[in-house]
Amino acid sequence: MEEREMTQRFCDLFGDILLIVKDVEKGFFTLNTRLVKEGHEKFRGLLKSRLPYAEKVVEEKEKTGIQMKYVNLIIPFQTIALGLENLMDRMEVKLDANILFSEKATKEIKELFSLMESQMRDLKDYILTRNPHLLQLVGQDVEEMRSLIDEYTIVHQNRLIAGVCMPKASYLYIDITDSMKRVAKGLAEFSERV
Repeated sequence: MEEREMTQRFCDLFGDILLIVKDVEKGFFTLNTRLVKEGHEKFRGLLKSRLPYAEKVVEEKEKTGIQMKYVNLIIPFQTIALGLENLMDRMEVKLDANILFSEKATKEIKELFSLMESQMRDLKDYILTRNPHLLQLVGQDVEEMRSLIDEYTIVHQNRLIAGVCMPKASYLYIDITDSMKRVAKGLAEFSERV
């Protein structure tokens, strides 16, 4: 494997993931369970299609420098994949159970989605161009994501205490935002290693 091949593999992968995330987001906010489930299945299929190649590189006894770099990128990518998997799973649960979020919670999740997609786009472009400004943006986005989620969590707890939010919705809201935080963290770690 050459550096260019590895770069293109990850660039294509994040491009595909970004399209899936956009479909899942659309399904979530339009309450279209089918669209979320289809996106979730596409995501699983995408990961499954890439697994044989990753396993082959990991199993090789003698690794080149590029192969070692690829292996080192697998760990933060797993963080991203697990975060997205949990995010989509929680969204399916919310839609299947017909649990409603407040207008404020919905607005907050939309804002977090926008930030997560921006971070993912910046990472994809950084992988391709190695533009240091994009690397800086990925780092700024993760800090902004953490800050917003921490702020929203405190406000959310107050809404729960006041009885504005129901416990079922509360659990899912917190799990969705935590998943987004995990994805943002994985994207930042990936950008530092690539």
